[in-house]
Amino acid sequence: MRGTVDGRRRLPAQEERYGLGHRMRAWLREPPSRQGRHVDPVEQSVADPARWPPLRRTVYTSPEMTLFRAGLVAPSGGDERTGVLDDLAVFYDLDPAECLARCLEWEAASVAEWNREDRSSDEARLRFYQSTQSWAFDLLWWAYLQAAGHGEPQAAIAAYWVSRRLAGRRHLDFGSGAGTTAQLFSALGFESTLADVSSSLLDFARFRIERRGGQAAYRDLGISADLGGPYDVITAIDTLAHVPDIRTTATTLWHALARGGFLVAGLDARPPSPENAWHLQDDELECRYLLQRVGFRPEHRLGSMLIAYRRVDPSSIGHRCRAVPEWLAFGSPRSRALQQEAKSAARAAIGRVRRW
Repeated sequence: MRGTVDGRRRLPAQEERYGLGHRMRAWLREPPSRQGRHVDPVEQSVADPARWPPLRRTVYTSPEMTLFRAGLVAPSGGDERTGVLDDLAVFYDLDPAECLARCLEWEAASVAEWNREDRSSDEARLRFYQSTQSWAFDLLWWAYLQAAGHGEPQAAIAAYWVSRRLAGRRHLDFGSGAGTTAQLFSALGFESTLADVSSSLLDFARFRIERRGGQAAYRDLGISADLGGPYDVITAIDTLAHVPDIRTTATTLWHALARGGFLVAGLDARPPSPENAWHLQDDELECRYLLQRVGFRPEHRLGSMLIAYRRVDPSSIGHRCRAVPEWLAFGSPRSRALQQEAKSAARAAIGRVRRW
């Protein structure tokens, strides 16, 4: 694997971060009230890659992306699509055509699972996560969409960034889902551990990894909140919006990381709606503020969703000095409200320009 701790190979500046235009679009992005039906790459072509940000274009043709795709292929061979549907068909004892339908219409199935009982309590929400099947179809199809160029390849972007800073070390995938991120880091030489509150998803991830001859450690957070560690890197992709208490979770992650370790996290906060009921966080700025105050210093924004953080000492003078600027920037309710007002005004102005 490329890169060492002492002799890190840096990414070119244009690949480190998205350009100003893409960062502005990420800032202006309005969280969706629902996701809707997944696209099928057979029916819909990929957007022009020339319009992608440099980092996404680079990662899409990188060794990390090649390994990510290889993790989706069935043990018997074939392409990523066939492998995804084969995993689901074998594990759930379904016809591949039925698996395809469930992948595309995952959201309706997930809403139905959620509405089987009142989910207002932590215990009821835990029962949803521990038993969900719809998310296996959603998450594995989403991995296929990334491999096919229909989505930002978040796991590959995270691996691309981390692998140029750390040689093979200990990795935790917090909220591991179908196991595709852990597969990738393992293929890059990391000792990977999968942790998820969903017993059903952990079982599915274990099945997928073991049928390909892979090895990993597994932690069912519905049974024990102990993450183990220390880890050199933790990925939490599309995970933190589903936890009820960001500060408590961030503190747990901080303690699980080694000194100077990295957290690569996505904060997919969304407004409340029947289709977003399992997104328990609706304020991304507040989540970021709480992460930083616990002891995570932002290093780089990686794409439109991910931010790479370094673990720092929260008692250090530097961290304490950052408290007031961070509070003024997005910690206080007033500052967050002003940012939301600025976003709304900018969106309205852009809308008027487009109508002209």
